[in-house]
Amino acid sequence: AFANKVKHWEQDGIIREFPRGSVCEIVAGKNNDDHFELKKIQGSKMYYGNGGMNSVVSAIINSEDKSFEIQQDVWVSPGNGVKFIGGKGEPQWKVQRNGKTLGVYDRLVVAHNGKCADRLMSKTPAKKLHSLLRTNFSPTVPKWGGKRMTLNSIYSYTFAIKSEESPLTKQLGDNIICCFVKNEPKLRLLTCQTKKQHDGQKNNNRIEVWTVLSSPTFAKKYKAPQENIPDEISEEVIDLLQKAIENSLALSPGSLSADHILDSRLQLWGAAVPLNTWKTNSTSSASGDGAHADSGFLYEADFGVGSCGDWLLDPSIGGAWTSGMRLAEWMLTEDQHKAQSVGLPPNGSFEASRTVHQAAIGNIR
Repeated sequence: AFANKVKHWEQDGIIREFPRGSVCEIVAGKNNDDHFELKKIQGSKMYYGNGGMNSVVSAIINSEDKSFEIQQDVWVSPGNGVKFIGGKGEPQWKVQRNGKTLGVYDRLVVAHNGKCADRLMSKTPAKKLHSLLRTNFSPTVPKWGGKRMTLNSIYSYTFAIKSEESPLTKQLGDNIICCFVKNEPKLRLLTCQTKKQHDGQKNNNRIEVWTVLSSPTFAKKYKAPQENIPDEISEEVIDLLQKAIENSLALSPGSLSADHILDSRLQLWGAAVPLNTWKTNSTSSASGDGAHADSGFLYEADFGVGSCGDWLLDPSIGGAWTSGMRLAEWMLTEDQHKAQSVGLPPNGSFEASRTVHQAAIGNIR
């Protein structure tokens, strides 16, 4: 289903395929004279949002039923933002912001994860669903999957430089847009945002904008409050990431120093990519908590609350989209299931993701 959705998005100009040969891996050279090599990725189609990733979100909103209302920039506090006011088998949820009621609903969906999702559901009667929202933060997970959802952290550093002075394009070539970094332990991805072609947007050929993603191990070591990174940590992280890029691409020391950077922004993605996924291992149970194997979503019928996300299926955009669609379809046909719960413990376990272990930034292929 998701593959067909991607085809439609491509046909409608929502996403674009990276040009052939523009995505590669940066690997260590085979001898001392070759500091690094570019290994072209063949056989895998890769896409970017035409106009940014928000284009995908806008396409989903605009293509679906208009009978719902989207409210943006609304902070529903994880401390007291939702309250169960119904009874068992007769669910009702009150959603509020700063003490003001936003609405009362028969069903509630938790579509995010991390500390906020954990706290949001911690004071509700949906104990089974809440038990799976408890989160560990680590760059690694046991091979057997661990006991809790585990998320890594990643630093994202975006910077602008003059095209004519760009040491990155000089080393990589004009046609390379995106690189998976394999020869530097502090890094995982390097991409040029301004080399991506977007409809209705004129590229400024005088400036290049690059984004680098760190490794989870690096982000763990230099982790800070993501809403307010202290200046001294920010400066240290930026300096280390710049030097790591220089090392990966065999650039002269100082090639990416502050004198060459026109503008930049550092962001810590604290609750980044799931390292494990919850897998249902039973199709039925005496308590009615059964589901189809690998359901990819959670639903606690007695309280009318569900959860969806990539951590329930596959750590990728496709996994998140499919999980949400499956939960929506289940809720729309809930009467046929006689209010059956789905995917709840003890009928399941966490499994380590091998693809995330290799790439760290998600299942990208």
